[in-house]
Amino acid sequence: MYPIQSPEEFIRRQAGERPGLFPSPRRGATGAASPLYETFQSLSFSQEEQGRSAADLLEREIWAVTRIMAVSTPIWNQNPSPILSFSLGHLSEPVPYRLELSRFTHLGALRSPTPGEQALIASDTPCWARVAPNLERHLAGYSDALACSYVPIPVAEAVKLLGLGRIMAQIETATQIAGQAVLNEARAQEDRRTRLVAVERMLGCEPGPVMDQEAPMRTQVALALLGKGRLAVLAPNAACLGLAVGVLCFLAGFAQALIVFLFGVVLLAAWALYVLHTSNW
Repeated sequence: MYPIQSPEEFIRRQAGERPGLFPSPRRGATGAASPLYETFQSLSFSQEEQGRSAADLLEREIWAVTRIMAVSTPIWNQNPSPILSFSLGHLSEPVPYRLELSRFTHLGALRSPTPGEQALIASDTPCWARVAPNLERHLAGYSDALACSYVPIPVAEAVKLLGLGRIMAQIETATQIAGQAVLNEARAQEDRRTRLVAVERMLGCEPGPVMDQEAPMRTQVALALLGKGRLAVLAPNAACLGLAVGVLCFLAGFAQALIVFLFGVVLLAAWALYVLHTSNW
């Protein structure tokens, strides 16, 4: 696709690539083309180029929204699942409706859902639906969300009607709400943990240190250099290996000492891994 250019540049490019495609315009006494004819051609070429660009943008926006829906699982894992509602105005429809993006598991409370509504209920991923008031369900005693009818629609239709900007604005808001909920839950768990530790200490049950059981390999090696932890004997063994390598280097030569050093390092590493593995079990 060519980049969008000015009408004059577009006309010159088309004339250079496809000479004689259009009939020659009427020329005046000076030989110049009619300004009105050039304007018509410029408008025509610009409209074609803008049409191709609009189709390309829409295709990319549909792909972007589809991918966002696929990777936004953490948003919809809340209980209850959020419902993103988009009102539509200035429609010629006899019954007003709106678009919703959600997991429609709450529709399982309907006594006789339609096949489309059953598909929405069974879906594990968020879906788009056209939602309109349903008088029969309202008279049957349903209220709020259950007093409506739901028709699944493809992502492309939703993007065409709403635009990428409106969709992303609500998804970003829902993401912020989900993040705040996770943060609040983490704070609540930390408060519970602090309260529990205080009660355990009051009852004489002092929690033991867990670093020696769950510390990563780097921490274990650092503790071993200080003579602590499960690998406490690693430091003296490494010192003995270094002394033996030094003596061998003095007596037999550097090459033999290097071979013994590498072999000793491999043995020490294998022994350390074995100790860590067996202690975890």
